[in-house]
Amino acid sequence: MTSQDCNAAWVFASDGVYINIHAQPGARREKICGMHGDALKIAVRQAPQDGKANDAIIDFLADALCLSRQDVDMSSGHASRRKRLFVKGDAKQIILRIEGLLRHV
Repeated sequence: MTSQDCNAAWVFASDGVYINIHAQPGARREKICGMHGDALKIAVRQAPQDGKANDAIIDFLADALCLSRQDVDMSSGHASRRKRLFVKGDAKQIILRIEGLLRHV
């Protein structure tokens, strides 16, 4: 995995960063699985019913990045495996945290 592969997964904004997510609902455990094309692959236990998996992805990412749940918002992909989240905060710091998490995958 190169940094260029990772860079395709996010887009910097003035007050945060948009992150492409590939969701894997119904997994045995919650984790960052690595990259899936141009998206960060996140596995969660919850099934994709009534937005439970979406909530789990937001909770998991906020916790992994040491942020408040209110700092993470799903901007698209509510009914799809392919999602786009907006993470509010210092974009460079957020990306550094994600890259740090990816090193342990």
